[in-house]
Amino acid sequence: MHKPELNYKHLHYFWAVAKEGGVARAAERLGISPQTISGQLAKLEREMGRALFQQEGRRLVLTEAGRQALHFADEIFLLGERLREALAAPQLGLASRLTVGIADSVPKLVAYQLLAPVLAAEPQLRLVCQEGDFEELVSALARHKLDVVLSDRDLGQGQQRRLAAKRLASCPIGIFAAGSLLANSEAASGKEILQQAPLLLPSRRSSMRARIDAWLEAEGLRPRVVGEFDDNALLTTFGGSGAGFFPAATVMADMLARQYGAELVTVLPELSEDYYAISRPARLPNPHVERLLQADLQWRQPLGN
Repeated sequence: MHKPELNYKHLHYFWAVAKEGGVARAAERLGISPQTISGQLAKLEREMGRALFQQEGRRLVLTEAGRQALHFADEIFLLGERLREALAAPQLGLASRLTVGIADSVPKLVAYQLLAPVLAAEPQLRLVCQEGDFEELVSALARHKLDVVLSDRDLGQGQQRRLAAKRLASCPIGIFAAGSLLANSEAASGKEILQQAPLLLPSRRSSMRARIDAWLEAEGLRPRVVGEFDDNALLTTFGGSGAGFFPAATVMADMLARQYGAELVTVLPELSEDYYAISRPARLPNPHVERLLQADLQWRQPLGN
């Protein structure tokens, strides 16, 4: 039985059309005519014996066969990029790159500790970090623009997209305050100090906000919410500067004390922040992502204390 031969140039044209969302945009990106791409796509479909696109109005939409072909094409061209980088390295086998998306809700110190085992194991690793909105980072990961995403939230059911999430660590959440703020609240201690205190909180987009609100309600505490922040680093900066009491992972206690003179006021019982690595399962997995996912417990324990 005759097996069709795969023409990788044709496959690359297909991949470009699928990624760019149309023949004209793919042609512009590749610097060739739309007619050339259309002709090569037709040849690829004849070789495969399957239609890879179907017309819906003015749009080309992937068929089921096209979606499967795109999945394999993503891996093929990602592997080709790794090959190019490996052969371009001054010392073969040493230089490599890991592109990490870090959700803007993940504290910088936590992100560093999560990545530390990979950096220690690969001294020649070129680490590229991109911070941003969780949804945008997950979308970039699904499009093979990132190798892994670090986040404080799991994948929702509507965000599977052939991705996987693994919890790397869990850390208790505490309420902190700058020394100057505590000096004016000597009459109270522990959680009682929060009654009517100025409080900074993550915005309602954060997975932590609802749990903090529920804890305050259960404890009968009525702090004055004086600030809400999408960005975790901004919340910590305002809190450390004395703008209000603020929540943070307890792993940051030493850093907050050194940088701001902030103290841990109380630990929120049974309230912790989980940190996840979201990755794209592949037949040829990225070894650096695998090392991140399989790091031993020695570095996780400080995050849980």
